[in-house]
Amino acid sequence: MKLNKKATALLLGLTLGISGTAFAADGADSFSDVPQGHWAYDALDYLAKDGVIDGMGDGTFQGNRTMTRYEMASIVAKAMQKGNLGVGDQAVLEKLEKEYGSELATLSKQVNANTKAIKDLNAKTDKFKIWGMARVQAGDDSGLQKESSLKAKGGDAWKNHFYNGDYNNRFYMDLEGQMKINDHAVARFSIEKNARYNDKEYQVKQRVMMGEGGKVVSKAPFNNGPASWNGGGWALPLPVSGELRDMPNMDTNHSGAISNIWVELQLGPKHDWYTNIGRKWNGIGMQNLLLGGQVDGIATYHPIEHGHGWWMSAQYWKSSSDATQYVLDYEYDAANKEYVYKGANVHARRNPINATLDFWGPLGKYMDANVGYTRVVGHKYQKDDGSGLGGDGYWFDTTGFFNADLAVKLFKDFKVTGSYVKAFTNEKSTLGHGDRDLAVRMDYRGTDLNKVGSWGAYAKWMNLGAFADLGHDDEWSTREPTFTNGVRGWYFGFKCVPAHNVEWETMWAPNLKENFTYGSNQQVKRHILRSWLDFHF
Repeated sequence: MKLNKKATALLLGLTLGISGTAFAADGADSFSDVPQGHWAYDALDYLAKDGVIDGMGDGTFQGNRTMTRYEMASIVAKAMQKGNLGVGDQAVLEKLEKEYGSELATLSKQVNANTKAIKDLNAKTDKFKIWGMARVQAGDDSGLQKESSLKAKGGDAWKNHFYNGDYNNRFYMDLEGQMKINDHAVARFSIEKNARYNDKEYQVKQRVMMGEGGKVVSKAPFNNGPASWNGGGWALPLPVSGELRDMPNMDTNHSGAISNIWVELQLGPKHDWYTNIGRKWNGIGMQNLLLGGQVDGIATYHPIEHGHGWWMSAQYWKSSSDATQYVLDYEYDAANKEYVYKGANVHARRNPINATLDFWGPLGKYMDANVGYTRVVGHKYQKDDGSGLGGDGYWFDTTGFFNADLAVKLFKDFKVTGSYVKAFTNEKSTLGHGDRDLAVRMDYRGTDLNKVGSWGAYAKWMNLGAFADLGHDDEWSTREPTFTNGVRGWYFGFKCVPAHNVEWETMWAPNLKENFTYGSNQQVKRHILRSWLDFHF
């Protein structure tokens, strides 16, 4: 049988290995210790370039020593994996296989063992995953200072409520974790921590109201009622120090403890009903106007069969940001010259329980849409019982919400997104339209954490009503200050990727207008300048 050049080279390599021929170590094309002029160069270089010989992993053949039988067997095993061999090549390989049969069997067992070990290691690694982001942020926001000075004119509790914004200057970390249950279920958690470093932004969380009739009323920070509740008294602010501000009970969702726990399931015969159960961050709509915050409940997402790329979701949920309002009543004991506790009036201001049905998908190559309806089904509005604190249910007389979004890619790298929310409410707004939200955002280009130098810019106009909102922890604080009947204005931003997995963003809102309904019914101006660096891992 006539052997071709490849078969001849294989036999030559075998002969050289068994005979223990040594090679000089001063360089070659494929392996650095095979000199170009050596008589075996052509054969070895042919085997290397054809993938038969891989060398020792460092670009060398190490021919200055005798190859072991196992090393030769590895060469044979590599050659046996190659297809389209000629008749002569196949004959040579069959002879080599018989010669090194025991070594090949041992190598096969070792490969199988290594493969199993790698598979087991991958399975353990896949069992638990962790990722997240650390942020350094600085900024300035005149919002709550403006509100405080305005409320001072009304003479109520806000007149000593200075510098109540604590979302500008901070260090922040978001840690996400996932534990695999099976191929169609994972358990998830998140841990968030805010560490604030600007003393002027620490909140005044509690106050004592002293009335003219010798009555003291202690109130929660979100219960800032009119002065008539206590006979025209005045506030004694109790400021919060930096140490206290970072305590877990002062910022329960960003305290460094586990704040969200949920499971993600893939249900149905095709495992395409993607379902979340538990407490997690959730948003509704393209710009999260109706909802953008922590919720408790269940949500399922499903691609609509024959729906041309459309999806639907059904959700049963409640925002987790419930609040408690209380008034502690005291009477002055003139004989003993002291205040005596007489009782308390407490109300749990429950967020509503909601049922949501939402649909989204493409309307063409350059257009996407979203439409949904949310119905308040539990913790419904309760009228005030005479205490001035309202009832125990939802604090707005609202039955449901409609939301719609439209995103259009007008040309390359430029997209416009419009969002609308309508609240079906009996509440009345003295300034603006409290029953609706409007937002238009324009995005040019965008960032990619894997592409250093990528960048994007945006401009966003918002007109937010007080009653068209079911829960937010909005990063931009567009829902703050607390006692507003809406905010309107432009936001401008720029972001870029200066290093791998690092994103820098700056946001500027130079002239926001906010409406207040508690006591003053006036409009104030607000500005925000905020910049942050995110380090993703």
